[in-house]
Amino acid sequence: MTLKWRKRLLVLVGVAAALLIFCLCFTFVFYRDWAFICENTGSRKGYREWCFGHQTGRWYQHSAVEIFMQEKFPDELKHRWTSYAGTGRNIFGVKLLYGHGRPGPLIQISQDRLNEWFAPLPDTEKKAFSELLVNADDKTIDEKIESIYDDLYNSSAK
Repeated sequence: MTLKWRKRLLVLVGVAAALLIFCLCFTFVFYRDWAFICENTGSRKGYREWCFGHQTGRWYQHSAVEIFMQEKFPDELKHRWTSYAGTGRNIFGVKLLYGHGRPGPLIQISQDRLNEWFAPLPDTEKKAFSELLVNADDKTIDEKIESIYDDLYNSSAK
C-alpha cells in the first residue's frame, strides 16, 4: 500500500470514528432522573443515575401522612414505592427514554395540597386516612382524593 492510500485510509477511519462518536452522543442514555411516590403515605423521593451506575442528587420529601405515622404509629408505617418518572437523557440533556411504573391515584394530588388538607384533621381521621391508603382499592382512594379537592376548594371559597 502506498503512502497516499494509507493517508486516505487514516482519514476515512478518523471520519468514521468521529461520526460514530457524534451519533453516540445523541443516542446514548448518559443519565436517568428517577422519582418515586409512596402509595401508602404520599411521600416522594428520587435521584439521578449515571450510565456507569453511580447515583447522585438524592432527595426525599416527607408527606404529612408519613410524619404523622412516624410520630404516632411507627410500627405500622410501611412504604410502597412506585416509580413515576425514569427519564433518560443524552450528554446534552435531551430526553431519549421514558420509563416509570403505574402509580395509583395518590399521584393526582400534589404533596402540598395533601399536606394542607391533612394537617388540620384530628388524629382519628388522620389514622383512618392512612389506613385507607394502605388497605383500599384505587377506585376508593380516587374518590377520596376527589373529596379532598372538594374540601380544599370549599375551604378556600369561604
